[in-house]
Amino acid sequence: MSDTPNREIVQELYRTLVLMGADSGLLGTVGSWGDSLSDDDVLENLRAWNSATLQEITQRIEHYETASPRQAYSRGERKTA
Repeated sequence: MSDTPNREIVQELYRTLVLMGADSGLLGTVGSWGDSLSDDDVLENLRAWNSATLQEITQRIEHYETASPRQAYSRGERKTA
């Protein structure tokens, strides 16, 4: 098996990410895979993007939870009138 990614697969992944609304940083990493970025660089960039995005979303959720006057409903809780 070759270390160079199949360009058709990279292009299809790129299209998929575009359709999902991916940001330009993520698209740039995937689009450069096997071209100007090595597998190691792509993996490092993807891990960094995932980590930063997870942190951003977690902070956003925490902000909404602390800013809301009511606690979010949980399936395990019972609604009271």
